[in-house]
Amino acid sequence: MGGLKYYERTKLLIELIENRKTGRPVELARKLGVQERSVYRILEDLKLSMEKDIQYCKENKSYVFLEKND
Repeated sequence: MGGLKYYERTKLLIELIENRKTGRPVELARKLGVQERSVYRILEDLKLSMEKDIQYCKENKSYVFLEKND
């Protein structure tokens, strides 16, 4: 992934999570234009750089932000 594309994908991912519109991982991969495996890698990178946890919510069928428990 190129630098700018990675940034754009990460920004889009944050917006989708905030709006609870990511869908299942396979759907999210399509939205981001990456393989499903890349979705997990991007999510892990995002978790390390943010003050919030990210978790998949079956009820909302979307990834959501949660406050980190220190």
